[in-house]
Amino acid sequence: MHDEDLSFDELAESQEQGTAHRVRSSKRGRRRGRRRGGFVSRALPLLLVVLVLGGVAVGGVQGYRWITDNINVESEATDYPGPGSGEALVEVAEGDTGTDIAATLVEQGVIKSSGPFVNIFSNTPEASRIEPGIYQLKLEMTSADALEGLMDPANLAGHRVIIPEGRRLTQIWAQLEEETEIPAEDFEAAAEDYTSFGIPENSAESLEGYLAPGRYDIYEDATAEDVIAMMWERTEKDLTAREIPEEEWHEALTIASLAEMEVRNPEDYGMVVRTIHNRLEGAGEADGSPMKLQFDSTVHYVTGKSTSVGTSDKERATDSPYNTYLYTGLPPGPIAAPGANALDAVADPPEGDWLYFVSVNTDTGETKFAETWAEHEQNVAEWQEWANSKG
Repeated sequence: MHDEDLSFDELAESQEQGTAHRVRSSKRGRRRGRRRGGFVSRALPLLLVVLVLGGVAVGGVQGYRWITDNINVESEATDYPGPGSGEALVEVAEGDTGTDIAATLVEQGVIKSSGPFVNIFSNTPEASRIEPGIYQLKLEMTSADALEGLMDPANLAGHRVIIPEGRRLTQIWAQLEEETEIPAEDFEAAAEDYTSFGIPENSAESLEGYLAPGRYDIYEDATAEDVIAMMWERTEKDLTAREIPEEEWHEALTIASLAEMEVRNPEDYGMVVRTIHNRLEGAGEADGSPMKLQFDSTVHYVTGKSTSVGTSDKERATDSPYNTYLYTGLPPGPIAAPGANALDAVADPPEGDWLYFVSVNTDTGETKFAETWAEHEQNVAEWQEWANSKG
């Protein structure tokens, strides 16, 4: 006979008759109790899913706040209660994902753990537009407050500096002094020991061309050494990403800087690079004899001129190893900071037999390339005609 076949009085009487029966009956009661509890435990996650989806519909940040304020879920223990205190400087780098940002926030003591922040970031479409930069936040914030702080440009701190492509070191130092208040003399002094930054020793014995152009967010208390290290690190990554061997870095930066300064339009960089190789190798009608580059940009570097249009006979006679009208081969080093497009051109130049090029319209930067001197003369005549039309 089973317990289910006994009446209430019979079951009570049977329970008084032996411990073993009481134990069996007690165990069955617990099993039935767990089945009732199992229904609740199965229903609760479904309820939470509905509430979470409802919260997401309300909006990532606000929906997350409503859920964590109204439901006692285990994830609440992974978030600070807020609102936070003190000060924390957090850097969001170019290309950082929500997971990357969360890890930085945890490391800086802004949020308690990554999970809640990543969840709310994923459900907030506007979060993908967070600008790279240095942000001033608080310690021990809620994930929702931290995300809102990062989405507010008013919380950007430090100095934002944008270095254009083609800048020389003297121009870079002057710009950094103006925008960070770090004296140019500090940069010049730090640059003297350029190998201390991990830069290989080069024939120019200079940092020229080794500091990548682009946008930088610089901490208020940064030193000249900090800034140089930051800029070189980006150049090193750019060279490595293009699989340019370390022993070729100096030549690559030199050629890239020439392409950067000789033509205006990035689509012409690769043809300039190929022209450089062809002249140095004596290709085509050069018949195996290396040709001087004869680039005005190298003369401008020697004379300190910033314009890229033309040179005089006197300027072209200036005696300097950088003067490619006087000396065959590449100059001792870069003449400016090349950008990403110029480095791309060096890493993978197009095929071609060009030996000459000339800008036929300096307003638009239109440049024509030629394989022979005769063809080049026609292009030069076109440029002269355009120049005459301009008076």
